[in-house]
Amino acid sequence: MIQKDEQLQYPWDCVACNQQNNYYLKQCQYCGTLKEQFFQQMKFDYLQNYNKDFSEIIIIDFDCNQAEDRKEILELLICKLKLSESDYNVAFSKQLIIKPFLIPLIQNPEYCSITQEQADQGVGFQETFQYLSGDIFIFENREKAKIYLQQCQYCNLKCPIQKYIEVRSVFPNSNGQLTVNAMLKQLKIPYQSDCFSLAEVVKELLDRSYRFELKMLQTLKFPIPEEEDRLQGFDNIIILDFEATCIREQNKKYLQEIIEFPAQVYNVQERKVIKEFWRYLKPVENPILSDFCTELTGITQEQVDKGILLDQAIDEFIQFKQGLQRYCILTCGDYDLNLLKKEASRKGIAIQKELQFYINIKKVFPKSLRNPKQIKDPCMVEMLEQCGLDLQGRHHSGIDDVRNITRIVHYLINEKQFKFDERMISYTFKI
Repeated sequence: MIQKDEQLQYPWDCVACNQQNNYYLKQCQYCGTLKEQFFQQMKFDYLQNYNKDFSEIIIIDFDCNQAEDRKEILELLICKLKLSESDYNVAFSKQLIIKPFLIPLIQNPEYCSITQEQADQGVGFQETFQYLSGDIFIFENREKAKIYLQQCQYCNLKCPIQKYIEVRSVFPNSNGQLTVNAMLKQLKIPYQSDCFSLAEVVKELLDRSYRFELKMLQTLKFPIPEEEDRLQGFDNIIILDFEATCIREQNKKYLQEIIEFPAQVYNVQERKVIKEFWRYLKPVENPILSDFCTELTGITQEQVDKGILLDQAIDEFIQFKQGLQRYCILTCGDYDLNLLKKEASRKGIAIQKELQFYINIKKVFPKSLRNPKQIKDPCMVEMLEQCGLDLQGRHHSGIDDVRNITRIVHYLINEKQFKFDERMISYTFKI
């Protein structure tokens, strides 16, 4: 928990108790109110639309091709309704097959109505934007709106939709959890597998004089337009990469300990490394390194025997970064700081707030540089290749890995005008 006397770099005010909280916290540390409620209750500027009713509604639904935890829109359904004071009419209804971009092959083709040949001959996702001129967009639920936004991000496209209405949350007399099939059932609309079900729901609601209103709007941008102005980015990025004790066999009972603790500070304004930190640590739970560990990391038994303990390394690292302004730790994966958290917990060592927030460069590495056929997040070697950089030094040497990751950071900032900002933050604790 953040102490009251700490300076908050990115504060937000709780809507319930008006106390200030750190940007990274997901709920108020004083009363428990979710930060999401703060976002939802911030006021949009509706005055410009005050005398304007919706005249055109665009309903969007789709089916996805899914591989592991990533989804890509494969079949897109768009329906436009033109409204008048007394009636409405369907301006058009489009069913479009989208040519795969990230997931080239159809997964589980036996359950898919689209063949691989149809998918290969589909239209580009950007071509569907021409059908999106309207006053308001309607999605079935928030999850589908997010998938649509992610598709734009995957394709490096500016999302044409900024505000939308989620039918699930505004459906009359519901708890905000209904599926489309449940809505059809409540409205007594016969289910037909080939019908555009979400459009049928919306049209039936309009037939019953239901009104879609400005107050129902949600934003598709992160997290809200007003919040974009609060993002400042970082002056310094601390690149960190641990090496730990390990054995060849996979064994969940084996307790890993950090044995190499290297870091570099990259100053964004100066475009260079301004400080370096490098310590070997002495393991105490498994004090003898395995042959596999030495082969993998290049770290010898003599080096760790002369090393310092974890609590001393943390203290020296905290001292090392003293005086840095607006910084964030950056790692190549979620492993490093989660490993630190587990080991420190076992050994009764307190972990400062600064060692619980980080940016996982794998997650934020630009889509435009990724291999479109590669579904998983890229590893360090793949990121180097995609930046046109050679691997320098020894892979799995902590200090060499840090220096290589720093080169990736430098390339992204220098060559791609990439900005590391607060939206990218991950954290090792749960609230």
